[in-house]
Amino acid sequence: MSYLIKTTQPTSEPVSLSEAQLHLRLDTSGSPPTHPDDTLVQTLISASRESAENYANITVAQCQYQLKAEAIDDKVDLQTFPVTAIASVTYKDDAGATQTVSSSAYYINNHVKPSQLVFYNDAPSYEMTITFTAGFTDGEQSNPFPCPAGIKAAILLMLGNWYENRETVSNIESFERPQSAIYLLTPYRINMGT
Repeated sequence: MSYLIKTTQPTSEPVSLSEAQLHLRLDTSGSPPTHPDDTLVQTLISASRESAENYANITVAQCQYQLKAEAIDDKVDLQTFPVTAIASVTYKDDAGATQTVSSSAYYINNHVKPSQLVFYNDAPSYEMTITFTAGFTDGEQSNPFPCPAGIKAAILLMLGNWYENRETVSNIESFERPQSAIYLLTPYRINMGT
């Protein structure tokens, strides 16, 4: 049995406050441009990104995870995409001592979804603890996994819907993901089940 835990929260969002203000057509003033609803908009950006991540089962904004799992056929399903770095792979041996697997013994396979940790030779036959970073890499020096435009557009659509419908209403559809956002996110969705 495997389980995944998010150990850090993102420090930046794929949609900036200025992009959100433009999308919402907010009248801003000052330098930098501000609006009285900026705090609400920032919260809705994060909520929209989280909703996109939950629907597609991917990681949009960079954060760290810890996964406990055993290898199957010398591979470990990392349960998200894209994985950008492995910090450590450890396991407890029969004597109860913690062993660290050398980084030269494995690689990240991002050509599949979800990403996989693949061992060059035999994987340890123990439950491993894998600490890794996942998420699109916008804003980094090298940007190997830029956030797709469809995901950003879906976040903006959800943001706009929830900004306009921020109170409890009898129409439950106001709180669902807009169909256009689902359409944009579906190509990125992994582990959809049957």
